[in-house]
Amino acid sequence: MKEQDPESATPAVSRRRFGRRAALVAVAGTFSSSLLDSQEAAHTLPAADQAAMDAKYANVIRKYGDRLSPAQRVRARETLVSHQQMLKRIRDFALENGDAPATGLRLYPSDAAERRD
Repeated sequence: MKEQDPESATPAVSRRRFGRRAALVAVAGTFSSSLLDSQEAAHTLPAADQAAMDAKYANVIRKYGDRLSPAQRVRARETLVSHQQMLKRIRDFALENGDAPATGLRLYPSDAAERRD
């Protein structure tokens, strides 16, 4: 058996390789936490919103189920959950028929009208 000289032995992991791996682990941790948050968000929907989301998901599976891969099914469910959360915020906003719009229609900036005069 050949013995290696301790001076010629290279380290198993160089500083550069360690830095790259550390950066990748940090990025992966960021993405995995956002995925976990989106999965937890599915459980935070109120019962009525959860039922509406389940009905929409069942409709998607009914129409396209044979063409969707398991990953696409998960993505469809996550998308429906996020849409249901956005709709919940919109529905929670109190609005009456007589309320004025939040913004007015402006075809050109107001200072441009003053310059024309």
